[in-house]
Amino acid sequence: MRQEIDFSDEEEATMYFHQGCELLSDLRNQLAALPELRDLSPKADLSTADVGVPGVTTPEMDARIHTILERHHASFLGDGNAVPTPARGVVCDLDIGDAQPVAQRSRPIRPEHLQKVYDLLKKLLETKLIEYSDSQRASPIVTVMKKNGVDIRLCIDYRLVNQLIKLMHYPLPLIDDLLIGFESAMWFLSLDMASGFWAVPMTLRAQHISAFICPLGHFQWTRMPFGLKNAP
Repeated sequence: MRQEIDFSDEEEATMYFHQGCELLSDLRNQLAALPELRDLSPKADLSTADVGVPGVTTPEMDARIHTILERHHASFLGDGNAVPTPARGVVCDLDIGDAQPVAQRSRPIRPEHLQKVYDLLKKLLETKLIEYSDSQRASPIVTVMKKNGVDIRLCIDYRLVNQLIKLMHYPLPLIDDLLIGFESAMWFLSLDMASGFWAVPMTLRAQHISAFICPLGHFQWTRMPFGLKNAP
């Protein structure tokens, strides 16, 4: 449609310019990316674990350490993206008060990308990280092109949900306090918890709030996903 505009009135002819921005760049910082998944349940080979200190520990001591490791085999993952066992004594809960359910529409996905979405959802279902949902809420899956211009990254747009979730306040330890606590210690140990988010179970209402939708169905998380407010 073509519309004629009369610029005879100087006041009406005033033009305003606003500095633009890259919309996709802003969007990337607010999406919850789904990780690249390979084998979700590889077994850790504890027989190759490097235990003991040469000249300090005896073969009997090394054997006892291996026995302890085998006793807790389920706590060790063969891959950083494997699914950990559920953590004990901690749970993910989300509180949105009396906010009305918001169900967004499924966003279109290009046909050539549907297979990748299907493969990822299939793995998440097989490992029970997600399940089919009948929640009244739904956040859309979106695809973001990677820098190589070929591959895509799958994300969930939780921006609207995060605006409704009440922020939890809890104290974090100060570095100075931690250092003071270390002053009398002689031995230090650091552990890297693989797939830590997936180790945290979710309450039923949190599962419903985490629900997401795509052309292949309506799903919800059973373990804590990336991107939701209050996730550490």
